[in-house]
Amino acid sequence: MLNGWKRLEREMTSNTESILLDTSVWVDALRGKTSDIVSVTQGLLNDDRVFTCGPVIFEIKRGLRSTERKKILPLFDALIRLSVDETIWDAAGDLDAKLRRKDITLPPMDVLIAQICLHHKVFLYTLEEHFRSVPKLKLFEP
Repeated sequence: MLNGWKRLEREMTSNTESILLDTSVWVDALRGKTSDIVSVTQGLLNDDRVFTCGPVIFEIKRGLRSTERKKILPLFDALIRLSVDETIWDAAGDLDAKLRRKDITLPPMDVLIAQICLHHKVFLYTLEEHFRSVPKLKLFEP
């Protein structure tokens, strides 16, 4: 029976992992571009599974029209923001160097987002294929 409980526990937790939404997903969902992405994002928000981080908020703020700011930014205030300390910055630099030695170049902000996910052990929901080249990064695939 113990094995049955462990299997049940795995099944229950497999659908409740915390997920950081990348900017690419937010842009698609907020603009209503792809109905599946809108639906999945809404479901994750309803289930309180969504986290954010400073780099994603930075990228979102860069792209918001002034008319969108009052409507969209309060949403991010309601989310848990994953911390970014010196160890994450240092590890992101090491990760970037490791990737570049393999001739893999990611935008610096995306390396930082990947390292935040690795550090906090959360999944990343993204539309950007280059994240697949980051070792051990768990990608959320609905």
